[in-house]
Amino acid sequence: MNSALDARQHEDLRHQDWLLMHGLLRRHGLERYRAYGLPELIDLSYPAAPAPERRLLLDVLGWFTLLDDHFDGPIGRHPSSAAEFTARLVGVTRTAGRPGGPLVPPADRGDALLGAWAELWHRQCLGRSARWRRRAARDWADCLRTFVTETEHRSRGTLPGGLSAVLLRRHASCLYPFMNLLERVAGRELPRRLCLRADWRRLRAHTADAATLINDLFSLEREETQGSGFNTVTLLRREFGLSRELARRVVADRTAGLRAESELLRCGLALRHPGARWYLEGTRQLVDGVYAWTSASRRYRHQV
Repeated sequence: MNSALDARQHEDLRHQDWLLMHGLLRRHGLERYRAYGLPELIDLSYPAAPAPERRLLLDVLGWFTLLDDHFDGPIGRHPSSAAEFTARLVGVTRTAGRPGGPLVPPADRGDALLGAWAELWHRQCLGRSARWRRRAARDWADCLRTFVTETEHRSRGTLPGGLSAVLLRRHASCLYPFMNLLERVAGRELPRRLCLRADWRRLRAHTADAATLINDLFSLEREETQGSGFNTVTLLRREFGLSRELARRVVADRTAGLRAESELLRCGLALRHPGARWYLEGTRQLVDGVYAWTSASRRYRHQV
């Protein structure tokens, strides 16, 4: 057990070195970053991930967390800058990316994020089929473009409502790309006939929505402090005039309903595709991991 713990700690230090190498963090920012406890989120959500896949998952999660923080800065208030930068990120998914570290030190945070992303996309695609790469590219594009939509709303002083809000929050969570990585962790891909099923697509949507709503419940206080309106509780209050407590209760009840519906979907899909139980159970573990981590992470320092 100690050797396994030592190995994880070594990998966590390697991850920090990777961030420093790419210029995503400076050493003075490591203590704050470590406090987020991102390795714990990966271990809770992908408990059986082999070491190479755990390294990839942790690097992708760290990169996305810092990208999210980047859009809390000036770029997140200038739609043209956000659109141009996001287009460059999406453009990487049309290529194989490139391995290795930056050839020259990044000029700024944007360059650092772009260079690291090219490497991460390359690593995600290694050994994957063209069909998997197309799906992953599409899901990453949907996720990354939410930053542009949020920036446009900030610049206008507006917030999305109705279905637009649901879709925005669903894809902003990055759960679709992380569901795709379940296949990388397992070393196999889902059969095409399963991926064509409407109930498989519904399970993926429920998984993303449940994890997003859990995150919104625990991050509410932090986002209120930052003045961010991109939280389902805040959006419900704005659209329907609900009290804070009632909006939180609505979100909690919806989360429970999504998780219950997801179990029914998993049962039905498992009967028709028993060889895909590893993926179906993996989607449950993702949501469980998000709940366990958000309820304890120092990134969200309050209780629901």
